[in-house]
Amino acid sequence: MRYLKNQVIQGTLILTIAGFITRLIGFVYRVYLSDTIGSRLLGVYQLVFPVYGICFTIYASGIQTAISQKIASITEDSDASVIKRHKKELSYFKTGLFASLFLAFVLSFFVFGFADQIASHLLLEKSCTVYLKILCTLFPFCGISACINGYFYGKKEAKYPAVSQIVEQLSRVFIVILLCTFLPYSALINSYFAVCGLVFGEIMSSVYNMIRFGLAQKEFIKCHSDKNTPFHTTVFSKNSFPDTTPLETEPKTKQKLSRSLSFPAKATLKQKHTIKKSLLFLAITLTGTKLILSILHSAESVFIPAALRKYGYSAANALSTYGILSGVALPFILFPSAITNSFAVMLLPSIAQAAAQKKRETIQKYVSLSGKYSLYLGYFFTCIFLLFGQDFGTLLFQSKEAGLYIRWLSFICPALYLSTTFTSIINGLGSTQITFFITIISLGINIASLVFFVPVYGMKAYLAGSILSDYIMVLFEYIYLHSYIRIDFCKTFLLPLLFLILSLLVFPFISSFLPIKVSRLHRIAMLFFKLLLLGIGYFGFLIGSGCLVSGKKSSCKREKFDT
Repeated sequence: MRYLKNQVIQGTLILTIAGFITRLIGFVYRVYLSDTIGSRLLGVYQLVFPVYGICFTIYASGIQTAISQKIASITEDSDASVIKRHKKELSYFKTGLFASLFLAFVLSFFVFGFADQIASHLLLEKSCTVYLKILCTLFPFCGISACINGYFYGKKEAKYPAVSQIVEQLSRVFIVILLCTFLPYSALINSYFAVCGLVFGEIMSSVYNMIRFGLAQKEFIKCHSDKNTPFHTTVFSKNSFPDTTPLETEPKTKQKLSRSLSFPAKATLKQKHTIKKSLLFLAITLTGTKLILSILHSAESVFIPAALRKYGYSAANALSTYGILSGVALPFILFPSAITNSFAVMLLPSIAQAAAQKKRETIQKYVSLSGKYSLYLGYFFTCIFLLFGQDFGTLLFQSKEAGLYIRWLSFICPALYLSTTFTSIINGLGSTQITFFITIISLGINIASLVFFVPVYGMKAYLAGSILSDYIMVLFEYIYLHSYIRIDFCKTFLLPLLFLILSLLVFPFISSFLPIKVSRLHRIAMLFFKLLLLGIGYFGFLIGSGCLVSGKKSSCKREKFDT
């Protein structure tokens, strides 16, 4: 139970639960979209996300990370410095919010004005014009949410961003289903409704975030303006206010504190300039790095249909295949990453704080444990997708092609989940340039496979390139973090891999004794029963072999020490 008191573990659990809820909703929503608009329009719908990704990187992604990292690295801990710390936090937040909103509005007008050119010349699909004009209206709302979430992540208060995720997803799905049900138009109009759902979801999420942020500030003012709290006696000395009765002092204290929190005017111009300069420098560095990576990711997404056309696909078949890959198979593979993504979000401010306090042992603990459990998760879902990938495709999406892609991509899971946490750790250590160069190499391999091999060998070449690039990325990240990593080789690699091999050999034999049902619903129920059976067996094996318990002796060779 002591682990549950750790803010990183608490935040990870909260974000993981929220992540699974939103992904489950999103999974059902994707099935609904696939049936409502078809695979071709799903592919066209997916094509606008590279543009969204680039714009989000410019106006929000780097700024959110910078706010989180800067707030977490503030080291004042005494009671007397709480007000000072809070004013610094708000200064970082306001600087980031102003920059984010300015960039978001500029990009909104730009995308709206040049939607036709972007669709025709960058996305190579003119029908994306309407999607882009609708999509760009969400940028300012998304920027607000990103900054507020970065503020709460930096304070390790994950519950508010978690709730905002659920609000956004529920709002999106609700409005799309409502529009498609009561305004039954063609599949094309329904695909426009899907983009409108994105906008509505972001608006509702930003409204929730603004309300929650305002309440948090009011709670702080109420708490620290109470004359019975230590802050009344330590922060507000006798010389700070006139000698009045208690009934008069408290309102004046609240008024003064409220003014200082709303407008940190008492900070010197030099301090303000330093805060703004440090945040903007970090944000620009992170944004520049993420922007180049986002452009490469977007280029990769645009190249896939083009490369498939060179291989021999028709334009419609290329978009359909891209829709199945990006809209069905990849989200399925990424579904379990709700855990590693949540851990990564909470790791970054924790690593930044530990680095600022020069706590090397804390960093070693986070790196080792996050690496080990990311691998355990990766092994488990590799086994699931190998055994049942074809069933997922045919039963849930009525697509053998989707099932085939899920099985092929199953091998990417250990590297994919591990790289998520390692990247966050390296960024938390302040080495964003390292993650930049490593990711450039990884994306370079993907793009090279698209340019040189997909036109010759087809989709298999792209999938092979994706798997290879992720493992190379993890290898380089491991080399950089090697001095922080302490692992038990047997428990981390050999024993889980042994279970994986045994499951692949034995489980099909066990499944043959289970009843075979004809109806689709019964087959889906039986599939989830098999998943439950495999999950119980896997985690029972990890517990029984001591993989989930640190401190036990092992006959296998260790690297430096147990975790």
